[in-house]
Amino acid sequence: MNDESEKIITGLERSAEELSKDLHLALVELDWTPAALMDRMRSLGDYRSPATILRGINRALEGQIKPSGELLALVQQAVRFKRRLLRTYRDVVWTKLGDGSHTTQIEDFTITLSPQTRGRWRVNLVHKDGFSPSWPRLQDTLEAAKHMAFITLDNGQNWLQEYADEQAREAAGDC
Repeated sequence: MNDESEKIITGLERSAEELSKDLHLALVELDWTPAALMDRMRSLGDYRSPATILRGINRALEGQIKPSGELLALVQQAVRFKRRLLRTYRDVVWTKLGDGSHTTQIEDFTITLSPQTRGRWRVNLVHKDGFSPSWPRLQDTLEAAKHMAFITLDNGQNWLQEYADEQAREAAGDC
């Protein structure tokens, strides 16, 4: 399809600057750095090297290239996902511990947010059976750590479900 027929179908041609602004605004709402977006992309199956992913994200943010439709779709989906998680877990009660950590229990996970150097926070989740999802990057604020905890919780729940499905397939001989 040529550019002219694409304009007719979509009725919209947006500049790299406009699309870059959309990407930037989504990252602000997510409270993500380009590195955090790269981490999320890798966790979802992007097979490229971290340096390659970051280079593309940074070039798109700077308006050097148009962000791909796939990248914009991913970050918009992440924004919607974060909003849903915040609605779902908005009433979670956090308990402040003597060491300054904050902890809560959600489903079968204990979540602990631990203060680190320079005001940053470590997110740690542990399932009742001992499984612990990978720690995400340190978060800059307690609120950001809470938000990342909910995303990490969802990742952990997904991993446990995939593991259970795999075990069931193996038990049934469907390897």
